[in-house]
Amino acid sequence: MKFYNIILNNPKQLLSFLFFAFFAINSQAQNLSNSPYSRIGIGDLQTIQTPRNVAMGGLSVGLTGTSNLSVKNPASYLNLDSLWVTFEVSLQATYSRLHEKQPNSELVSANTNSVSLGQISLAFPITPWLKSSFGLTPTSNMSYHVVREIPDMDSIPRIGKYELHHYGEGGFSQVFLGFAVGTSRISVGANANYQFGSFTRTAELAFKDTVLIAPSGTRQNNYIEAGGFSWDLGLQYRHPLPNGYQLGFGFTYTPKSNLNASRNLQKLSIGLYSVDTISAGDTEKGTLRMPDRYALGLSFEKLNRWVVAVEYSAVNFKNYREFSQSDANLSKAHTFRAGMELKGRRLDNDFLNRLSYRLGYNYGTNYIIFDDREIKQFGVSFGVGVPIRRSLTRVDFAVEIGRKGRVDAGQIQENYGRIVIGLSAFDRWFIRGKFD
Repeated sequence: MKFYNIILNNPKQLLSFLFFAFFAINSQAQNLSNSPYSRIGIGDLQTIQTPRNVAMGGLSVGLTGTSNLSVKNPASYLNLDSLWVTFEVSLQATYSRLHEKQPNSELVSANTNSVSLGQISLAFPITPWLKSSFGLTPTSNMSYHVVREIPDMDSIPRIGKYELHHYGEGGFSQVFLGFAVGTSRISVGANANYQFGSFTRTAELAFKDTVLIAPSGTRQNNYIEAGGFSWDLGLQYRHPLPNGYQLGFGFTYTPKSNLNASRNLQKLSIGLYSVDTISAGDTEKGTLRMPDRYALGLSFEKLNRWVVAVEYSAVNFKNYREFSQSDANLSKAHTFRAGMELKGRRLDNDFLNRLSYRLGYNYGTNYIIFDDREIKQFGVSFGVGVPIRRSLTRVDFAVEIGRKGRVDAGQIQENYGRIVIGLSAFDRWFIRGKFD
């Protein structure tokens, strides 16, 4: 009589994944971005992307070839080979240069930089028609410090000049568990997400000319903590063509969700040598209402050779509510992406021919309104995938250069550069043992 048993081939790799997950949870709790546009809403939105996706303009929804796994579209989990487990982790570094034109037409600039851990995920097969994935991804970062100096003509008698400081820190992350089912042509999937995080918005009035007649400043801290569940739904369709070509279609939808939230408002008096509490309100319970979003993508590829794709996504933050309050500075954001990849020949003797080359472009609007104007943004990107010999594992590199806002439109212009490095490891964790 024959018995079959599924055993874990290398438990050390599972321990490695758990270690990275623990490290990621602690890293995501830190504030690792710096952008004045993160002041509004829940902060600067973080797109769920691997370095491969970043290099292709950020698209992923409609990529349907083998090994094209995307947390953004859970239906893509079915692209995983039935014998392989995939582990992905990424790290990114961002440099930004901010420009703003002052009322006197003087152009002022400032530099910021950050380093953060990106997506960490593990995808694995259950049956040939059922695949799964789980992991941790960042969803938003909030980090800003905006200073406004009041002109002499608006100074306060007997007190003098003063400055208004607005700064904040925090962000949100989410853990997810997803499944995909389907056939060789069509697949559907869903992610169950738990989103959690906190942020603090601070407003400070700082007096510059005196510390004797009046306190040197006052500060107001608004601390918000929230957490709750949401869903990502996905669909992919693959249409084979003659001579090894394939058309792909993908669609994702994230319904509206509510995060259970609490907030506390604290007012402080800032003296020369002390900080005194003026008032500390009771903790208020409420919700953060997150808007729905959708994306659709198309791809055309020569299997194992090259792929070109386009994608459109939109999210309407006019529907965002913070303790039942709306914000006139929020709007609908939409993004168009286009990208291509020339896939390397893994067994080629020439190293350059084994590399995968990627190129992409994205253009759209931010979800923030500035002086009744949309904030337009764009980015160009490129990257390479470097295979590890005698395995399917690869190291991916991506570079993106872009801009948010425009000085000539009276906005803060943020020119940024971003480098993303990631590891995609493929291994046979599960093997079928045979006993007589």
